[in-house]
Amino acid sequence: MKKIYLLFFIFIGLFILAACGSGDNSQSNAPSDSQDTLNTTIIGGRTGGAWSVFAEGVAESIRREHDGSIITVEPGGIVENPPTVGTGVVPYGLSYAMTSYAAYTGEEPYTEPYEDLRAVSVIIPSNYYQFLVRANEPYDSIAEIVEQQVPIRLAVDQKGSAGEIMTRNIFQEYGVTYDDIISWGGSVDYLSGSKTFEMMADNRIDAAGDAVSAPSGDIIEAATSMNMKMLPLDSETMQAVAEELGMKSGTIQAGTYAFLEEDIPTISTPAILITHKDIPEEEVYQITQAIYDNFDYLRNVHQEFKNLTEETIMDVGNVPLHPGAEKFFREKGLME
Repeated sequence: MKKIYLLFFIFIGLFILAACGSGDNSQSNAPSDSQDTLNTTIIGGRTGGAWSVFAEGVAESIRREHDGSIITVEPGGIVENPPTVGTGVVPYGLSYAMTSYAAYTGEEPYTEPYEDLRAVSVIIPSNYYQFLVRANEPYDSIAEIVEQQVPIRLAVDQKGSAGEIMTRNIFQEYGVTYDDIISWGGSVDYLSGSKTFEMMADNRIDAAGDAVSAPSGDIIEAATSMNMKMLPLDSETMQAVAEELGMKSGTIQAGTYAFLEEDIPTISTPAILITHKDIPEEEVYQITQAIYDNFDYLRNVHQEFKNLTEETIMDVGNVPLHPGAEKFFREKGLME
């Protein structure tokens, strides 16, 4: 009888060991990279525009680093994207650092703060404010326009857009409003870039101000049908507007356009990738790493990526970094 009990307990022991061994094997055979497969959405710009290309470049960078990931790119807008991301409707989006910070704080053009916004990384390091007039106009600075109260026919982007806000703030630094320009006999029209230059070529618009990449495709194309010049900003105006809007001073280099013979001092803001604070830290870390590890690929996607480097990738402005992005930048030694 004792032998029977002994054999019984030995059998039970072997059964338990076999079961444990089987459990260990199932763990070791589990896919180790399952957590690396991402499924998310990025909103960029209008379909077919440069910002949709930027967003798709970021999406493909993530796909390259994480096989099987589903990264969807949807249309959006510079002003519209921060509230969409800040309310958690879409997890990621592109916008200017300037507009993202305005949304974060609830400043114009927003009526409430979106304090859940977080920055991930820079995508396009510089988008420059560019004020253009026809080459035969008898003034060479915005200060001259103001001093002489020139009745300019001014074109700006849609009301409340980044470029329109910049234009309005620049003139305000000179103590001038749109109503003042109209009182001089001028006009102010809210137009898209292509429509602006079409009307400028037809002598229906004298001047246009907007924040775009340098070089800008619209400006290059416009320069083939008319002679233009770009007006600089003086240092005091640059500093004041940059501080007011959360921007930086910058320079458009001579030769950026065929007609540009001298450097143009102006203000600039980067395009950044933004997200919601509740997006998991590890996911944002992986996305930041994917962008960082694909500089060479991105430079082949669009020429505007050529200035995205280790030195510029985390210069996101005043929106707080997401902890996942911050963790990555610290590990790379880019943050103390």
